[in-house]
Amino acid sequence: MNLGIGQNILNRLDRVSAADLYKPDILHTIYLGLFKEMMDSIEPFLKKGRRLQAFDEVWKALPPYPGFLVPKKAYREVTQWQGKEMRNLGRCILGVLAVALRQPGGAQAIPFKRALRCVRALVDFNMMAQYRSHTPDTIAYVEEYLHQFPRIKDIFLEVRVTKRTQAKVDKQRQEIRRQRALLR
Repeated sequence: MNLGIGQNILNRLDRVSAADLYKPDILHTIYLGLFKEMMDSIEPFLKKGRRLQAFDEVWKALPPYPGFLVPKKAYREVTQWQGKEMRNLGRCILGVLAVALRQPGGAQAIPFKRALRCVRALVDFNMMAQYRSHTPDTIAYVEEYLHQFPRIKDIFLEVRVTKRTQAKVDKQRQEIRRQRALLR
């Protein structure tokens, strides 16, 4: 498979080479984009399931391992995430989450299982994206994991309220109040 730089608008510009232009660091984008987004969803999910404390305890108890920086603080105590911390998160999030979600109550079993599947899809995507070279098969895996994540991330949507959703809720509340006032 040849993925060369074909003809594009940059070829017509003097003294500009497409190969020399800035290229975003995909892993930096994945870690500080997708993983941050995922953790912003996982935290309220854990809180609702009363597992946030367990997550923090497992996070702080991680043992040292070559190439792995042991967290010095509980997950919720970290105020600023850098690339190194997010890379560490990517390496251990599935295991930490699995331990924090173990032994679910009756109604928790299915949501916990779906949450783990969702996080696994993102972790698998991340791991495959790190390959130094790809074949059509590995590209198919990457695409499948990338498409799997949004299909199952709805497990987190009920506990995650975005600004846009909150604005809709506020608008609906105002409308209900207005209608009630008219009925009085």
